Amino acid sequence: MRHLSSAFIIILLSVSQSIFAADNKASPSKRFIPDSYIVTFKPSSDSFTSPIIPLSVGSNASRSSVPPFGEHGTGQSREELARVLGINGKVAKIFTSINAAHLRVDATDAARLMRDPRVMRVEQDSIEQLMSTTQSNPGWALDRLDQVAPPLNSAYVYGANGAGHTIYILDSGISNHSLVAAQFGSRATVFWDVNYEGRPIDSMWGVDCHSDSHGTAVASAAAGNTHGVAKGATLVIVKITVGCTGDIARSTVILAYDWLSNYAPKGTIVNKSSGPTFGTFCGFGEVQPDVEAVTIAAFNRGIIMINAAGNDNCDTATFTPTRMPEVFVVGASDSTRFNSADGWKDTRATFSRYGSNIAAFAPGVNVPVLDYLGYTVSRNGTSFAAPYIAGLAAVACQYYGNWCSNISNSGDAYTALKSFGVMGSVVDPGGVALPGSTPSRFIWRQVW
Repeated sequence: MRHLSSAFIIILLSVSQSIFAADNKASPSKRFIPDSYIVTFKPSSDSFTSPIIPLSVGSNASRSSVPPFGEHGTGQSREELARVLGINGKVAKIFTSINAAHLRVDATDAARLMRDPRVMRVEQDSIEQLMSTTQSNPGWALDRLDQVAPPLNSAYVYGANGAGHTIYILDSGISNHSLVAAQFGSRATVFWDVNYEGRPIDSMWGVDCHSDSHGTAVASAAAGNTHGVAKGATLVIVKITVGCTGDIARSTVILAYDWLSNYAPKGTIVNKSSGPTFGTFCGFGEVQPDVEAVTIAAFNRGIIMINAAGNDNCDTATFTPTRMPEVFVVGASDSTRFNSADGWKDTRATFSRYGSNIAAFAPGVNVPVLDYLGYTVSRNGTSFAAPYIAGLAAVACQYYGNWCSNISNSGDAYTALKSFGVMGSVVDPGGVALPGSTPSRFIWRQVW
């Protein structure tokens, strides 16, 4: 009997490992996190009750007592949920908006949960990364945002500055250097740092130590005094990268959007300049059902999600979240322009993703931003096109009063933002049409 049990365990381990290894073959660049799974449960029915206690979403009760970032507000014990599920590991987080949980268990437990009649889906946690960047010379980008026709006039003219509106920056944190702090004053605050789960806060809380100062650069493009679009907006800094790397766990992304969908007010703007990138392996793509579910929940509750398209020159159609209409996806343009019979055209950056779900293009080549020390540097990437649109969203929300706080869902805001764009204004290098059905839209400041 002892030999039979051992054999059964070996077979179970082999089966469970093969289940998740099969997903690993979906793309050569995908990186999985060992013993970390997102488990989504079926809704309660006559035959069973879902293990997740629901939050009364959207009610005054759910928002009257806001828990710390990343925590659920139902009072459900993670230890009790682990006992109910019968796992040998632990429950790391509970995601009430999508009826799911982040579990720290081994492949054997994960395979067993897949057979649990209460479970809809088990997905192994994986890593996404900040969009890659390069350095070159400072240039033209803010100047382009307030001017349709060339020549550029070396001025950035604005009225509204985004004051009274909040942009969450989900990134690698922000520099604590005095010159960077002076760019934001009290407008930028570290709200959460994934590296401090279960640890006391110290002087490195939320500090951007990424080699390219990615989070600092993104924040400065969105709302810095010198290079930012919305120079009066409030920035909430959420460090989602592991240490000083550009690595982001899928479970962390779910945690962030789950909390935002439950507790952030309508019209909150979120900038996320990260996602899966596969270089020459465009055909593989990566669809993440759990991330898509929590994104839809945030969309339905009016969270304005701005996401960088990606820097691998792939079609957005096969990637989460860039394939989703619930996200405002931003491609990058460069400074080259063509004068055609129907007006001036901007050029898609050669690295920028394309596709039917691109909501708009914004400057993403030689973008002047701040580095860790507060010096002006120049960066390339859709990472820096996205915060320009996040800044424009904050400016527009200020200009139109309470409109953004009364949207039915994020689609209202996306439609309004798109309406400010100039259609037919972006082409591919050489002046040729954009690939496929990519919308040719560049958004500028208008009257704000």
